[in-house]
Amino acid sequence: MYKHNIRCRICKGEKLAKFLDFGNQPLANSFLKSPNDFKEEKFYPLAVYFCHSCNLAQLLDVVSKEEMFSDYIYFTSGMPKISNHFRLYAEDVMSRFLKAGDLVVEIASNDGILLKFFQDAGFRTLGVDPAANVVKIADKLGVQTVVDFFSEQIGKQIARTEGKAKAILANNVVAHIDDHHDLAKGVAALLAEDGVFVLEAPYLVDMFENLTYDTVYHEHLSFLAIRPLKILFEKFGLEIFEVQVNEVQGRSLRVFTGHKGRHGINPSVQKYVDLELSLGLDKVKSYQNLAERVVAQKQQLIKLLSDLVKSGKKIAGYGAPAKGNTMLNYCNIGTDILDYTLEDLPVKQNLFTPGMHIPTVDSVYAHAHLPDYFLMLAWNYEKPILEKEQAYMQNGGKFIIPVEGIRVI
Repeated sequence: MYKHNIRCRICKGEKLAKFLDFGNQPLANSFLKSPNDFKEEKFYPLAVYFCHSCNLAQLLDVVSKEEMFSDYIYFTSGMPKISNHFRLYAEDVMSRFLKAGDLVVEIASNDGILLKFFQDAGFRTLGVDPAANVVKIADKLGVQTVVDFFSEQIGKQIARTEGKAKAILANNVVAHIDDHHDLAKGVAALLAEDGVFVLEAPYLVDMFENLTYDTVYHEHLSFLAIRPLKILFEKFGLEIFEVQVNEVQGRSLRVFTGHKGRHGINPSVQKYVDLELSLGLDKVKSYQNLAERVVAQKQQLIKLLSDLVKSGKKIAGYGAPAKGNTMLNYCNIGTDILDYTLEDLPVKQNLFTPGMHIPTVDSVYAHAHLPDYFLMLAWNYEKPILEKEQAYMQNGGKFIIPVEGIRVI
């Protein structure tokens, strides 16, 4: 069900150094329906490596994509504030790069929420996504979707049947793809000569600056930065011409890429290259230092939670995101620490978290059984959560936020 790569997925170099090892972990989105499922649960190695040649940080142990994505539990439309983020994103792309009748293709289009903005504005749209259960939601929105993994073959097929795409979008998926060369070839084949390929992904810099190590899980095969991406795209006649960093899902990159020479290079590209070099992202020692900080934060969090439990305090989780399951398993935070975790997404309710088997409950149950402290597993939605839970906090409830150091508020 998984393989171990021996070469970097961008430069094919073999000089790879392991710097962060989480041991064997379950798939972060494989929630369990009942205790009867616990003994059949599968675990896979989860360790991050640094490529000395192109500096890509990556997993080498790759779980089968069919195992992870064919029946998927993540629905974009269920994420707080994401609809407004996508609306502004769509308006930016439409105003700068598109004209009436242009084709917009989204890789890993999920339930179609982003493409629907383009469709409603009169553009031709097509999604590509392997999760048949999620695509059913897109079908209800009227967003046409190819049920498959994007590839060079699929890119060429769409170009033949629909014409070249003026915009190709890939949100929170490039980091999930093992074969980066096949992705880049597919984009190059499908993209119109003056078109734009826009990707969004968690930014490796966030892990260095805010210790967001819980973004490491089996779906995230690569931890992206501008310098390795430049090397990848330039291999296939593409070039990055603009970079933005947005505060969504933590700190995310938005990278604009086109065919070489077709767009002016914005100064933002060099700005983020310089930032990465200033943080030492080209040196293995920087990654080893990061790992030491991660271990220290783990120990600090375990001590805080253990001390609270010993003093008689009740603690629960807030959110059941994939990243939270990395943290729970790495820190061995189970039902001896957390009574439950509150999850607003119906598809994740009344289940058990992978590995630690913490029950997921809805907000009605949680607010009838309030803890003294919530461990904010969905820390990337800190602001809307704190706004929503004002009454809880005014009555003395507190949140433990396990990034940027560990904050208690």
